[in-house]
Amino acid sequence: MSDVKRMKNLVEISEIVTGSDNFFEIKDQVINKMLSVVHPTKACVNLFYNKDYNYSHLVCSATLDYIPKLFPKNEEYGAKVDFSIYPEYIHEAVFEKKIVIVKNIFKDERAAGEEDMAKNENYIGRVVLPFVINNETEGFMTCYLQKEDDLKQEDIDFMSQVASLMSLSISTTKKNKDIHSLVNKLRNSIANINKGSIMLYSSKDIYYYMKKMSCVIADTTNSEYSMINIYNRDHNGKIVGQEVSIACPEESINGINAIMPQITNSNKMFAVVKDSKMKIADKEINNYMFMRLEIDSKSELIVFCGGNSEYSIDDQNTMSILSKQIRNSIRSYEYYLTEEKHKEIENDLSMLKRQQSLIMNSSSDLDVFSDNRMYFFHRAARLVGGDFYNAIDLGDKMVFIVADVMGHGIVSNYIVAIIKGAFEILSRYLDDPGEILEQMNDYLYNEFDKMGIYSTAIVGVVDKNNLKLSIANAGHYFPIIISNDNTAKNNQEGERGIPVGIIEETHYRSVEYNLSDVKEMCFFTDGILEMKNKDGEEFGIEGLTNFLLENTKNNKETTLGNVREEINSFAENKEKLDDILLVFIKNTDEIE
Repeated sequence: MSDVKRMKNLVEISEIVTGSDNFFEIKDQVINKMLSVVHPTKACVNLFYNKDYNYSHLVCSATLDYIPKLFPKNEEYGAKVDFSIYPEYIHEAVFEKKIVIVKNIFKDERAAGEEDMAKNENYIGRVVLPFVINNETEGFMTCYLQKEDDLKQEDIDFMSQVASLMSLSISTTKKNKDIHSLVNKLRNSIANINKGSIMLYSSKDIYYYMKKMSCVIADTTNSEYSMINIYNRDHNGKIVGQEVSIACPEESINGINAIMPQITNSNKMFAVVKDSKMKIADKEINNYMFMRLEIDSKSELIVFCGGNSEYSIDDQNTMSILSKQIRNSIRSYEYYLTEEKHKEIENDLSMLKRQQSLIMNSSSDLDVFSDNRMYFFHRAARLVGGDFYNAIDLGDKMVFIVADVMGHGIVSNYIVAIIKGAFEILSRYLDDPGEILEQMNDYLYNEFDKMGIYSTAIVGVVDKNNLKLSIANAGHYFPIIISNDNTAKNNQEGERGIPVGIIEETHYRSVEYNLSDVKEMCFFTDGILEMKNKDGEEFGIEGLTNFLLENTKNNKETTLGNVREEINSFAENKEKLDDILLVFIKNTDEIE
């Protein structure tokens, strides 16, 4: 085969691999493309799952005749085969992570025992190319040589390049599967927590609620044991007694409580402990983690889970998110009990409004880069709204979302919680805001579609080192930008994507801004624009733009105070105001 033909097929294989996030959908196509330009005319692919080298999974054998009959398909993607029966040279390729070539099965001692299979499959030699990802062998590809095959170095080089591309596809598939599984598990857990919260309001049984939530924590983090405790604190913040203690399973309560003093006496608010050798219900566990959260000045929540598997970063992040959701629900419930004496019906809405505020207040002031800061103003409507903002500082980058969920009440508050959970996971895996919105839409579409809900959203990623901001828009307003020369840019005619939850498999385009040219950016929802004065005139884009120009040199406190004054002086009927949310990225160089 000519070098030109090989190069053409390699380019086509590269396009196939980069155009798909599922290795199993493209594996046969890639193999066929490879075999059309090299002398081996047969090949197969084996994978190891979860680093288990006891079994090799034959996931691709379409070009073979005899071997698929010898190892019939017994799994979704192929056959599960005891790896110990494979010849020595394949073990060598896998564990030494190198290409191994056996030109003649019948003369090489490392192939002993393979002769009958070679005769039946009509091959005389094999080339074994391992799939090495992060210095771990995830599987291998075998190319079968027949008598007439003339194996050249350029064939080996070409097959090696194809193996590298297949390794990339396997890695991408594994990553996407892990993200999808994690987000789905988190979404289901948050849904269970919200359902539990509603049951808590109706039953007023905190013990039943915490029992359910402890099982949700255990299931989501793959833990054998979990516990949720509420402690009383004195005016100095010192724990003085245990108010509620619930464990899953129930018989583990004494064993876990035995180590609680060392947790409550520590200064750590979150910790992961390895090789603990702690005994619970006469069973030793090696790992546990806990999180402490303030409910209010008089009480503290401690969430604990333990087991024999090590806790990954994903497990830790998931526990953090769920613990905060449980804390928010308990806070909301306590507010509910206090207010119930005065307003039974309106109290539900008030509590959900507080929960929404607690969700958003996790995004406090953030340093964006250099002299820039990010902060927000939120004025909740009389009813619970769907305006939502969250920002996460991840070191060299900062990721944020501004969203507006259609509707009000419990449903929109529930959707806000789901969006927040999905966003917090995706923002740690993906760098492109368009991809974050695409995967968020994919994961949430079915849920939104069933409920008849959608949400506009804008996601931004700040590259602190290069002073760049990339944003992707899902049917939301574009930000108003005040440049360094004090001119305002307001391109509301720009290309907006489809809101999240309307169309499945939606693509979102990212737009980049140079933050060094920007004095201030303001992201917003429609509440500020739609407020009306006594003459029925809306505040509008023009009103907001003029306000920003007048406040470019004001610090955070002055700016937020002026927002409140502007609303109070402009709005005629404040009872009918929608949620108002403004998010500022502001250069503090010229702040007075």
